[in-house]
Amino acid sequence: MLSGDGGSGVDGIETVPPAPDVSDPVLAGLVEAVESAVAELAGQASVSWSNADRRAVIQRMETVSRSVTAYSHTWLNELIAQHGLDVYPGSVPCSVAWMLRITPRTAGARVRLAAELGDRTALSGEMLPPLLPRTAAAVRAGLLDAQHVQMIREFFRHLPATVDPQTRDRAEQQLVGLASTRRPDDFAPLVAHLDSILDPDGDFDENED
Repeated sequence: MLSGDGGSGVDGIETVPPAPDVSDPVLAGLVEAVESAVAELAGQASVSWSNADRRAVIQRMETVSRSVTAYSHTWLNELIAQHGLDVYPGSVPCSVAWMLRITPRTAGARVRLAAELGDRTALSGEMLPPLLPRTAAAVRAGLLDAQHVQMIREFFRHLPATVDPQTRDRAEQQLVGLASTRRPDDFAPLVAHLDSILDPDGDFDENED
């Protein structure tokens, strides 16, 4: 049934799922502070803002959004490693889909992204850095868009296994530096150029998934 008078306080929605409880009081306080800050910002009369302030707010909130998503990769890896998804039915992607109300395909892509950009836990319990540590650090700083990350990940998928670790690290450092100051469409030819240097016989396509 369609309705414009939902009792939940969200227009057109009859029932909004309740926010899950956070049992740790310190963690709960941090999460609630973020939620309160977002609600307070959203309640401001933006019509009175200057355009300079609008630009600044949009840019800074984009950075915050990217950063929170980046840190969630580690949280998801820990949830998977510690069997925290067992409360949901099906495979890991299906469980993530249930938890976040997204499609299993989108969830699977998110799990794969977390595996490369989130901190990991070895079987011994030792904490391991992300597979792409420099990229992960830049995303956590809010410097990279999802398209930047996709191109960097595809670059390394395409890179021959014969390329030594030191060269891989220098390549990642260079790519992250270039991506941090460029739009994805300006970054793409630079990725292709570096690929042509390290893999001259290859056929790089940054749009592969």
